[in-house]
Amino acid sequence: MFDSKSPVIKVGGYIIVGLFTLLIVVSFGMPDFMSKIGVDENVVAIVNGEKIYRLDFLRYRDNMSRQIPDANKKEMQDQILNSLIMRKLMLQKIEDIGIRITDERVMENIKSIPFFKNKDGKFDKSILERYLNYNHLALPDFFLTVKEDLLINEFRHLVITGIGVSPNEVKTDYAIEKSQFQIKYCHISAADLDKRYKKDITVTEREIDDELQKSQDEIKDPKTDRKRIRDKLERQKLNKIKSELIAAVDKLAAEKKSFNQAASVLKGNVMVSEPFRIGDPVKSRTKGKMLHSISNSSIFTDSLSRLESGQTSKVIDSFDGIYIFTPVKKNYKLKDPEASDYDRIQDEIANQVNNSVYISMMTSLREESRIIKNLKFN
Repeated sequence: MFDSKSPVIKVGGYIIVGLFTLLIVVSFGMPDFMSKIGVDENVVAIVNGEKIYRLDFLRYRDNMSRQIPDANKKEMQDQILNSLIMRKLMLQKIEDIGIRITDERVMENIKSIPFFKNKDGKFDKSILERYLNYNHLALPDFFLTVKEDLLINEFRHLVITGIGVSPNEVKTDYAIEKSQFQIKYCHISAADLDKRYKKDITVTEREIDDELQKSQDEIKDPKTDRKRIRDKLERQKLNKIKSELIAAVDKLAAEKKSFNQAASVLKGNVMVSEPFRIGDPVKSRTKGKMLHSISNSSIFTDSLSRLESGQTSKVIDSFDGIYIFTPVKKNYKLKDPEASDYDRIQDEIANQVNNSVYISMMTSLREESRIIKNLKFN
């Protein structure tokens, strides 16, 4: 590599190469390694400079194990650490915005926990002490955990109270819940198209010669050129036939013609779906399989409620063939729900919005934070 006879130049050259190599490895290959240099092994994570100690993690994991049977498995412990990190991020946010809980309120909360009450329904300090001893907890640690839980609940309550649900939202969700649709559809698969038009897409040797002559850049390997060109020309012919077929059916749809008329042009298999609600996936009644190509189509979602029963849709062109459909059942009415349904739907919408806001907020907090994970398994 370094041919100079001078040992100084040789050594200097190797040092320079070594430095460049180290720089590349440090920059791209070991970011976590560099961030963990000097981190105490008793620290499992550092969140914005605040340490989470192994003992805190073990207590949190043991508490979670009551809800998660596999909490002690290695693959679950990283997820549990992530949950603890998110808890720490939330507490830091609570500190920033100034939410406070008095010590008196924490003690009142502890005393109100049913588990710590005797047969007479009164708080029993001895039951609390037995609980702390059994879980190897000191009272100040338990007090802090309860206080943090109250702070988090207070924070979540503030988020929830800022969420409003309008009567129109409840009415719309109720209509969706009570809606019932069913479609008849016609489907011809890509394989069936190939079989049906096999003679029409046949490619002659002359056509292959003409294509090779016309496109010299297509010549790559004499052993495979002709087959590749044949396949290419067959696809072109089939795509042209398919485009003409789609155009013919779409013309019928534009003229608001019947599904039966369009199906006679398409000549596919006609079937009926399972009944479904708005937003639910469409399933085949005969085989019960999911009809993803229909459910995920903008043609389907845009025209389902607009089409009259028996009127054909435009063609849904998908990887597994082409479809048309017509509604055979449409039940969708905007009306006021019963009082019990109203409260339930209102709560469901509020919970959905609350969860969405919470997830968005925590994602933003995590992205803006500096987090170092140092969890090691025995």
